[in-house]
Amino acid sequence: MNKASVKKEIGYSKKKNRDLTLMALPAIIWFICFCYIPLFGICFAFKRFTPIPGESLFKNLFINSEWTGLDNFSFLLRSSDIPGIMFNTLFYNIIFIILDIVIPVFLAIFLTELHSEKLKGSIQMVMVLPYFLSWVIVGYLVYAFLATDEGTVNHILGFFGKTAVQWYQTPKCWRLFLIILGVWKSAGYSMIIYLCAITSIDRTLYESADLDGATFMQKVHYITLPHLTPTICTIFILSVGNILNSDFGLFYQVPMDSGSLQGVTQTLDVYVYKALMQQANFSFSAAASFLQSLVGFVLLMVTNNIIAAIDRDSSLM
Repeated sequence: MNKASVKKEIGYSKKKNRDLTLMALPAIIWFICFCYIPLFGICFAFKRFTPIPGESLFKNLFINSEWTGLDNFSFLLRSSDIPGIMFNTLFYNIIFIILDIVIPVFLAIFLTELHSEKLKGSIQMVMVLPYFLSWVIVGYLVYAFLATDEGTVNHILGFFGKTAVQWYQTPKCWRLFLIILGVWKSAGYSMIIYLCAITSIDRTLYESADLDGATFMQKVHYITLPHLTPTICTIFILSVGNILNSDFGLFYQVPMDSGSLQGVTQTLDVYVYKALMQQANFSFSAAASFLQSLVGFVLLMVTNNIIAAIDRDSSLM
């Protein structure tokens, strides 16, 4: 290759890299502004934040507030509410991790077997639509069904001669309600991910299986599920990394922050929000959020390493 060709290739490569960098620039700026610059807020977790009116945030945080070391973390872990909060957070997330894999995979496999494109598109639209609804809207829809006096469910119970139920004062029902609503809202979106993975499978594998007389379940077992394994493992690893996080809108907005339901609806995210908004305890909230991120990171790395030891191709790295 002569010098002119080399210079031309280098110039093309620089232009291509410059164009790709400009395309990525909005995302890079977004990450810097909303993911990296706010990292200085970790200092709140190790300080007793005592703001003085009229002073800047920088001065209040780094000059007017004293360092407390791990006192905020110690106070958090010694709180009498933590056992129940941790149980709720882990219980719901373990259920969601399982159901958000099993149900979307089942729906994706079911859709691939439908031959009517119109029916398939309609089902996809109905399944994905809840994902785009705000929890505020869902909360008021649930209230319309469960309100004590004018709720649809109590009207139906009254029609059959049953006593109206005060749903927002009946904690035992809400674990099931929250699980159903959480899966209902997320299953359609997760289904699309698995559906894309299934459509990328070489169709000749299924044709060969048909020629060999394989049943539907055999094709699912020996072709579909093995090809979905990397996708399932990726989603599982990411879900385990978020096991101490919860969908705030589901656990705060849908139950309408009812005090009677606090025992079954209060997760770590709701607890942190209340500490911040009701008690203005910035340091305590920052410590809880930092602990969530730290534990999530450790769990993600451990889970990824375990899966990598079993199947390197199914791990994140």
